[in-house]
Amino acid sequence: MGSESLTLDLLERLAAAPDRMTFDALVRQVGLPPDVLRGRLKQLVDRGWVDARPADGLDHATFAIGVAALRPASAFLGGDRAVRRAGPILSRARDQVDESFRLVRLDGAAIVCLASREATHDLVGPVVGKRMPAHGSASGRAILAQRGRAEVEAILDQGIEAHTVDSVVDRDALFGELAECRAHGWAYERGQVVPGVGCIAAAVPSSGGPVNDAISCGVPLARLTDDHAEEVAVCVLRASRELATALQG
Repeated sequence: MGSESLTLDLLERLAAAPDRMTFDALVRQVGLPPDVLRGRLKQLVDRGWVDARPADGLDHATFAIGVAALRPASAFLGGDRAVRRAGPILSRARDQVDESFRLVRLDGAAIVCLASREATHDLVGPVVGKRMPAHGSASGRAILAQRGRAEVEAILDQGIEAHTVDSVVDRDALFGELAECRAHGWAYERGQVVPGVGCIAAAVPSSGGPVNDAISCGVPLARLTDDHAEEVAVCVLRASRELATALQG
């Protein structure tokens, strides 16, 4: 594993962790000799990209993403046209149905959240930068439904991971859900990624090239009645089309 790949892998694992990670946990997950990992962690801690507590004696510290890691992320998000245009659209959509809205992008076999506007009752919280397998979420399926079967098969060949007891892990069932998404224009899942939370998403139409982005809305299942799901779906579709139009201007 190259130096750059190691850095990215460490940062992604720390960003995805629900809590601070120990040195031993990183050794197990990254699969590197302790001396190699220790040296890379020291460089990242010295740069402020990783926060170590306590800072001395890395073997007994716990680790999380550092504040300085925001600099390259902020530079990317600030320069991304879709992120800039999506902000007001996500805010309006959130206010219309009082739910959380997000802009996500396909990145290899995963999706990553690029922008988020949370409702006051949000159960998940800010998720900008969070990655998850594309096949598992409504937003990922909304994008994959616009891709060819061979490309989707290649993504599924990398592994189908269950996030909850309600996750769909059967390949034929997943292709069935993609077909439903194409028929309805939006994807829908209930508790398949986050327990107690459902999601409705629609791909952002592209005027040229493959569809890469989607707008999604996360809703606590206690609020996700059939009528509310229809209301949210209409709002998600409207927001995705608004963003597509804004990007054409």
